[in-house]
Amino acid sequence: MATVNKRTGRLYANVINGVDAGGIMTAALQEGYDNVMQSSPDGLTLPIVDREIQVCRGSIVSQDWVEFVNLLTGTVGTCAFSERNRDVAAATGYTDHVITNPVIHRAVLSFVKGQYATVAYNFECKAADETKGFTDMHTATDGQPAPDYVSAARGGYRVETIKHDPSGGSEIQFYHVSAFQFSLILPLIRRCNDADVGYTLVEAETDGMIAAGSVTFEDNSETGTALLYQQLLGQAHKNLELQLTQGQGAADKVVTIANVLFNDARPALGAGNPVNAVTANFVLNNVAGTPLTLDGANKIITIANAA
Repeated sequence: MATVNKRTGRLYANVINGVDAGGIMTAALQEGYDNVMQSSPDGLTLPIVDREIQVCRGSIVSQDWVEFVNLLTGTVGTCAFSERNRDVAAATGYTDHVITNPVIHRAVLSFVKGQYATVAYNFECKAADETKGFTDMHTATDGQPAPDYVSAARGGYRVETIKHDPSGGSEIQFYHVSAFQFSLILPLIRRCNDADVGYTLVEAETDGMIAAGSVTFEDNSETGTALLYQQLLGQAHKNLELQLTQGQGAADKVVTIANVLFNDARPALGAGNPVNAVTANFVLNNVAGTPLTLDGANKIITIANAA
């Protein structure tokens, strides 16, 4: 029997919807059928099975965390990345993947002390027309040269400062942040009817987004008898500002999340803990007169260089 060896590893050069999202770490894909119908038993040992609605969807994790907003606002086009073929010369040793019409509908920004920050995002592919299925939504080309390097603004491995209501009348600054997470989830509309092979309508709506997050910190100070996390819970909605260390000596980044309202805190106290920590969860509170948007005048989140 002939030896067959087509193994691949590593990921390179991710660009999605016109955004150079470098530092790709993982790409998890799901392809198949969204609806699998099975008959009732009625005397059959096994059911009769039919499948419909071909799909291609997935999630990608990248260290280019500063692209968080751009990923959600980019123009839907293609997602491209490459794999390295094992046991093949580098000159023709890559497989190029192209995913068509990936609609991003969820993004999660994560900071963990001592690690590069990440952005994870989920997408659902829209079929280009009623005849297109997963083999059209995701294509691969073997025997390709090494892709051009896509750089990433790595960093965010330390929260230098964090403030609720920065420079405001009720500013609370707290310390020793060990983890932070913020997610935006957009309602996803999908339809497959008539002679459609896959979803010919896929749209991520900005109306009705879910915005939430959490911050874990080891600052258990108090004012009077009120613990720090209790003070945060007692505040009205205020902006939350984080200053983060970037890699390779690049300028610090300041992340500002608007109208943060802390609604829950969970101290994790343990006899065996070297240091006890608290995780405080938050949501965003919109204001009818000045509604928040992804890319308008009143932004949900901004990422900028520190002054």
